[in-house]
This record gives sequence, structure tokens and C-alpha cells, in this order.
Amino acid sequence: MTLDEEQVPTRPRRGRAPKRAAIMAAARTVFGREGYMRTSIDAIAGEANVSTRTIYNHFESKEQLFGVVLETSATQVAETFLETLRRDLPPGPPTPGRLEADLVVIGRALVHQSRDHPEHFAMIRQISAEAAHFPPAMLLVWREAGPLRVRREVADRLRAFADRGLLAVADPFRAAAHLVALTSAELSLQSTPWGDSADEPELDESIAAAVRAFLNGYAAGEG
Repeated sequence: MTLDEEQVPTRPRRGRAPKRAAIMAAARTVFGREGYMRTSIDAIAGEANVSTRTIYNHFESKEQLFGVVLETSATQVAETFLETLRRDLPPGPPTPGRLEADLVVIGRALVHQSRDHPEHFAMIRQISAEAAHFPPAMLLVWREAGPLRVRREVADRLRAFADRGLLAVADPFRAAAHLVALTSAELSLQSTPWGDSADEPELDESIAAAVRAFLNGYAAGEG
């Protein structure tokens, strides 16, 4: 076997960060494709084009590698979601004329998480199938880094709408879960997981319908 840079002691340590990133990218791909139980370190090494020894220079076990990849990937998805809201929502306090449009922006950002990060959500589907094999602490770290962080951001936005008298929301965190569920419900029934088979016009129509359904339950009454 040809020694790679991690096995040659005279090579500078500055190569460790790119090598670690390559391992994590390969692991995300293989875990998402094969699932945790069927994935081997050898398979990840082959995908990353490194030796298994190189992987163990960075990660002590497959479980630790999976946990780090899962948390890092979830953080990236959440950061992308937050950046989308900062970019696409108008600055300043929400206004009555923008309520439905702003909710559509939030809904579109929620739905596009899976479209923009397909390998991450392939891993999430595997977690759903293999949850019993993961330590609860690992799953908690993932949820805090990704799903719960996103849900809290949505809750903060809904609270801002409620504070302006635009929504009647007693529990913004619960209302956020309802918005997440409504925006993904129709698309999840498409032919592929997470609604990825829908084209953009179908996507926009589905999100708009979900927002209208949400407003039927949460829009503030007149006066």
C-alpha cells in the first residue's frame, strides 16, 4: 500500500485539515448511501482515497467519525437556513402586508434544506431506520446543532409576528413545528423522499398552500 501524506512523518502538519475534510465528506456520502451498520472504515477510506490508518489518525472509531460528521453537517444545514432568512427576509420589524410573503420565504427555506444538502438528509433517513444503534447523546447533539436550532429560529420569527399582532401564537416553538410539518407534508408524499421530485413551480404552489393552511390556524383576528 502506498503511504499517503498522513503516514509520512516528515510531511508538514498543515495537510491534516484538508485530509480530515476529505474523510468527513466521504463518510457523509457512504453513511448516507449504505447506512451506519453496513458502512465500514475500509469503504470510507476507499471513497476518500486514503488509507484506513489515515482515518484512525483523525478519528478513534467509526462511531466517533459518524458523530462528528453528523454534527458538522447539521450545523452547515442550519447555517445555510439562517443565511437564507437573513438574505431573503426584509430588514426591520414585520408588517401586515408582508406576513404571508414572509412565511412563504421561511417555508421555502425549510423545504430547500433537503434540496440543497441531499447527502446530509440521506444520512438523516438512515438515522430514522437505525436509531436504536446510536447513543442518545449523539442524537441529542445532532438535534441541537440542526433541527432544534432551525425550529428555534422559526419560533423567533413567529414570535416577532405575534408581537406585532399579526399572528395569534401562544406557543411559538409549537407553532414552528406546525409550520415545518405543513410545508413538508405534501412534498413528502412525492415519489422520492423529502419531496425532491417536485419542480420549482410545484414547490412554490405547495409552500403557498401550506402557508395558507398555517394562517387559517394562526392568523390574528381583526382588531
